[in-house]
Amino acid sequence: MGEPIDLTQQALNALASSGLGNDSPAEAFVIGYQTGWQQAIDLCIEIETQLNKEDLKNAQA
Repeated sequence: MGEPIDLTQQALNALASSGLGNDSPAEAFVIGYQTGWQQAIDLCIEIETQLNKEDLKNAQA
């Protein structure tokens, strides 16, 4: 289907871009959780979209 997903790199990128800065640990946790959750949902949507495209190609063949 494609290249393997580098979860470690994705986690490091999300942490670096989340801008936790001077937030308290509790705030940082919630921000990190929300960011991770949104990225996971976005990834699921991307995977599902690609699978749907493949299904359409196979149905037309």
